[in-house]
Amino acid sequence: MTVDPFAYALEKGAAGERLTREQAYALGQCITPASLHALGRSALAQRRARHGNRATYVFNLQINPSNICGSGCTFCNYAASADDPHAYVMEEAEIFDKVGRLTPTEVHIVGGLNQVWPFERNLELVRTLRQRFPGLHIKGFTAVEIAYFATTTDTSVRAILRALIAAGLDAMPGGGAEIFSDRLWRQHWKNKVGPEEWLRVHAEAHGLGLTTNATMLFGFGETWQERLEHLLRLRAAQDASGGFTCFIPLAFQPGEGNFITHGPTALETLAVLAISRLVLDNIPHLKSYWPMAGVEAAAAGLSWGADDMDGTISEERIAHLAGSPTPVGLARHRMEETIAAAGFTAVERDGRFRPMPRRAEDPPPADGGLRPTATGTRSRRSTP
Repeated sequence: MTVDPFAYALEKGAAGERLTREQAYALGQCITPASLHALGRSALAQRRARHGNRATYVFNLQINPSNICGSGCTFCNYAASADDPHAYVMEEAEIFDKVGRLTPTEVHIVGGLNQVWPFERNLELVRTLRQRFPGLHIKGFTAVEIAYFATTTDTSVRAILRALIAAGLDAMPGGGAEIFSDRLWRQHWKNKVGPEEWLRVHAEAHGLGLTTNATMLFGFGETWQERLEHLLRLRAAQDASGGFTCFIPLAFQPGEGNFITHGPTALETLAVLAISRLVLDNIPHLKSYWPMAGVEAAAAGLSWGADDMDGTISEERIAHLAGSPTPVGLARHRMEETIAAAGFTAVERDGRFRPMPRRAEDPPPADGGLRPTATGTRSRRSTP
């Protein structure tokens, strides 16, 4: 009897069994409306086995200290030179004021490659945030920024990471990976670290006990083979270190006047989410990132394998300077309503994906269900 490779891969993936390279490739070779639904069913089965009906979000604040950047990536509408009209530089007082007023659970710090905010200034920012807001989960600095800090201070990546951890850094985001393709790296972002260096920085972080996220930018000219190789390389890296907490596929935002006019469709985004859940059997969480996918598509992604919708993301700049039409931020009640409308139980989490206790001022959960409560106290450090 002839075995359908696609159906067999779906069956194995739904059961949580590891897919071979050939089986992973089979998932990406026949994406049609009919196969998309089959992918969704398989990914949803695996998602429910891992996380039940819960869908998490976090009350977070994006801190982008400056968009001045000299890396020259062809796809970026966020970066600016110092004299560009959309260039900006934040001051520490503004950052501390925002954190103090909004009282987020987590801050996410990502900036450009510049000497306006060099390493020592960023290090002091982390140190002061930790001193002023002891319970804050501080996630900051992509592998690209870490490598840049090491180069501009003539020191090692390990030394940079040690200093940031000592100052109070809890975790690293997964940005800057783009896609693990030497072809596209040379074409689009050759002035910043490529796939090998990105993986090496994250391995160093994991070796020091710092957990990280991982991303993949898609929809800007890559092939399904390149997407799948990206996933397989991440899976191998996770086998080695165990330090990746969450994977976030990022739907490309073309912006105005860019080399491509349209990003991926919503159906393509759902296919990437589903295949990611089935291939990445060793990364616990999969994020449906609404600032790039759109609120509705991101909510639908919860049925295609994702278990997290990121967060309220106050002050997000990167996707919106690229022309994203999504809101700049979502209120807690809107996030909970969106998750409930998608058929899941909304659970507010902390930076380590642990359920948060309900706040006295919060309304009941949007689905009327019971909110799990956190156990223990917040930790200053994430652990693998």
